[in-house]
Amino acid sequence: MSKIQDFISYINDRTCNKYVFLRLRQVLFDRAKNVCVVSFIYPNDMDLNDESRKEIVDAVKSYIPLENAIVEVRINKSYIERDLILNHVKNFLKFNSALIFNTLDEKDIIVLIGDNVSIRLKLEDTQKDLFLRSNLDKRLTEYLEKQFYASFNVSIDNKASTLVQEEMLGRRLKNIERQSELDSLLSSSLDKYMVTDKKVIVGSDITFNPRYINSINKEFESVVVAGKINFLTERTYKSKRKVKNKDGTEENIEKPLFRFSLKDDTASINAIIFPSKTNYHKMHLLKNGDTIVLSGKVQKYNDSFDMVVKDISLCSIPSKHEVEKIVSTDLITEYKYVKPQKYSSLKQTNLFDENSRLSKEAREGAFVVYDFETTGINLSNDEIIEIGALKIVNGEFKEVFTTLVKPKKPIPPDATRVNRITNEMVANCYSIEQIIRDFYLFCKGCQMVGYNSIAFDSVFLERAGKLVGINFDNNQLDAFMLAKQKLKGLRNYKLGTVAKYLEVNLIDAHRALNDVIATAEVFLKLY
Repeated sequence: MSKIQDFISYINDRTCNKYVFLRLRQVLFDRAKNVCVVSFIYPNDMDLNDESRKEIVDAVKSYIPLENAIVEVRINKSYIERDLILNHVKNFLKFNSALIFNTLDEKDIIVLIGDNVSIRLKLEDTQKDLFLRSNLDKRLTEYLEKQFYASFNVSIDNKASTLVQEEMLGRRLKNIERQSELDSLLSSSLDKYMVTDKKVIVGSDITFNPRYINSINKEFESVVVAGKINFLTERTYKSKRKVKNKDGTEENIEKPLFRFSLKDDTASINAIIFPSKTNYHKMHLLKNGDTIVLSGKVQKYNDSFDMVVKDISLCSIPSKHEVEKIVSTDLITEYKYVKPQKYSSLKQTNLFDENSRLSKEAREGAFVVYDFETTGINLSNDEIIEIGALKIVNGEFKEVFTTLVKPKKPIPPDATRVNRITNEMVANCYSIEQIIRDFYLFCKGCQMVGYNSIAFDSVFLERAGKLVGINFDNNQLDAFMLAKQKLKGLRNYKLGTVAKYLEVNLIDAHRALNDVIATAEVFLKLY
């Protein structure tokens, strides 16, 4: 029997099997606060009185006699509600597959509540392959059954992709040459591009690339677009909140809003923002003709799609003809500038003497753990100057890909102080446009793993790929997110802190390959 089964059996024996319906949700020990938290859930149609709760708490505390530690027992009713389940599904996808999360609409997630809870996801073929290849159906089921007192069934419905439809159409056009057919398909598949020189005006920095406005033909919970401001106007509206006048009457409070039209090379869209007091003054920094990138929600009003804005940044954007077409990655079949080397270390043998310690997913998966050193932290303007990557197949370290990269601009002294990479070191190196094709080949067919990579490295990766028309569509995993989920109570979640806690050596931090080796060991212990 497992320790969890031993624990549950003890609780049932101690309480004469009165609470066999209890489900153990999690046991967490907060080292910083010296608190052990034990969480149970029970069915929505049952009730527990104070006496029953006390009996369960006493049984738990008698099983976990931690010296000088506090044992906290939480017993919560499991409410099976669509919105709660939907939020958990979105949260799971956000942290386990950012690529699927960022392209999935809420209406593509169907929650059906009956004797069992059925989750149906509408995915395109490429998303479906990624979802199944990563065992996300099984992992999502296990995750939901820990959060709710219910049985879950996760299934996938096919959603025909635009690319597939265009390929079918192309086959019917018998008189078109194959090359021109492919050019047409690849050209129409590109609806995103990069912006540069971003400066935040309202809200947060926008890390995702904008899409062309003419591709917005439905509602979106979250979307990014860019263009020039036209017809910027300030108005007021009456909010639901009321205020009392001196004569005792009440009236709705008036609040400001801004409306404008945003136009790119393809179309325009109407936008509206309801600013906070702080952002109200920031909105006056904008004027007609400014080029901006913004994120927000798209809703349909009458026969048009309008955008409710959340974040705004000033930016520079290329003309549509300046954006390169996506190239066929099938043509990338051999290394040209940087070749991977076989990984060799005595530590490898020691680390995996007991391969059973790894999860099934780690033992059977293929991963590339990667890290970039850059000229700075500006996601729009700074450049990659070092790539370090390690390929893991079936739980074993196989190959390393490591190279310095020559940037277009000189490396600032502040960056050199952190990563010790000088302009002299990169003077005779290859450019990122040359190296990124080889790196794509190294990562092909693997899930990619970084540390705090979703917010940083993956953005640089996407931008570097776009320079030569390559789309890195690998599933992205973040060991930083795993650490926050599974290691509660650490003073922070920097790589050095997490590595020390897990007894992983981190030598010469802030050089790409050294960070990668440590990240790989952390990832395998947490995954």
